[in-house]
Amino acid sequence: MSLVPEQLGRGTTIKFDFALAGPHGVGELPPPITALSLLYPRGFGIVTSGLGLASCTTTALETLGPSGCPSRSLMGYGAATGAIEVGHEVVDEEALTAVFMAPFDNGEIALLFFLDAYSPLFAERIFNGRLQPARAPFGGALTIAVPRIESFPEAPDVALVRLRSTIGPLGITYYNHIHGKFVPYQPSGIILPHHCPRGGFPFAARFAFADGRQLTTHTTVRCPHRL
Repeated sequence: MSLVPEQLGRGTTIKFDFALAGPHGVGELPPPITALSLLYPRGFGIVTSGLGLASCTTTALETLGPSGCPSRSLMGYGAATGAIEVGHEVVDEEALTAVFMAPFDNGEIALLFFLDAYSPLFAERIFNGRLQPARAPFGGALTIAVPRIESFPEAPDVALVRLRSTIGPLGITYYNHIHGKFVPYQPSGIILPHHCPRGGFPFAARFAFADGRQLTTHTTVRCPHRL
């Protein structure tokens, strides 16, 4: 987990990288996940980040992919690695990911998580997510529901073994339509608090698995140096 850039009171991008293994450690595939949540610290200004000023719909993503979404709906992007066991061999599945703002859902901020698998299988999947409240010391949670991801015939479902993504303006360009021209700009980003809690900014990740198990991991991002 990291913040880019690290400067209190300024906009930033959250970068996260999760790696999952089976219950007995490295070398064993985990069960497929059914949900994941990223819990972020209090005071992180996601709503005031300048991100997600437009929204994308499931229909647009299904029809045209990310190119069918307004530029100002993109919230972040990354990559994922899944795996399936075929016989005694583990086959990795690589995919690109993108996170988009979606229309509000029952008063909550909704998100769409787009997964574009490209090797060895070609497939596109869309997951629903939302920003929800969370108990202290956290300020909120980005929660994504993950449906079954089928693989080869007669093979088990794909298990997620690694997810790398951003939430923030790093590498993102938005466009304003001004006087008949599209003018590029970068959104300000997730506004960090002016003060860092003792010990750093707390984060957590929660995973729910298809076999009923749950896993929560915690980490802390150190306080940025004052300029």
